[in-house]
Amino acid sequence: MEKQKLKVTFIGGIGEIGKNMTAFEYGDDMIIVDAGQSFPDEDMPGIDQVVQDLTYLKQTKSKLRGLFITHGHEDHIGGIPYFLENFKKVNIYGSKISLGLIENKLKESKKKNATLKAVKAGAVVVAGQFKIEFVSVTHSIPGALAMVITCPAGVVVHTGDFKIDFIPHWR
Repeated sequence: MEKQKLKVTFIGGIGEIGKNMTAFEYGDDMIIVDAGQSFPDEDMPGIDQVVQDLTYLKQTKSKLRGLFITHGHEDHIGGIPYFLENFKKVNIYGSKISLGLIENKLKESKKKNATLKAVKAGAVVVAGQFKIEFVSVTHSIPGALAMVITCPAGVVVHTGDFKIDFIPHWR
């Protein structure tokens, strides 16, 4: 069988600040990393938040195998309630603190179609043909995780946001 190509689609977060969301597809499987929001510009009166255009994800939703969160900043989790409107049931993976922030959003928005699954650095999750390994990174919020995403086409490292800390707080 011929190896397929990995398709990477940036739904948001490229060339802009906020709305971070990336889709990784291999064959009949797709994972999403982050579902953020951005905040309106001064020329957007009456708008409270800006989220991604999810048209493509609505068309490919049968492939979804999970939503993976790098960290709990709004530009990475703020769009989750809107994202969930398009899916029946979604497993959301992230650090305990990120999931705590997400849980509050889900209660506020009355969304009940997500299962929150806490992971730690070093954990590996298999989602369809994807294997996602979580790696601790330093950031301005605790619980930030990079991901090593492996599929038959190869390996991608998704860092989320990161900060190089020359004097780590844990020393």
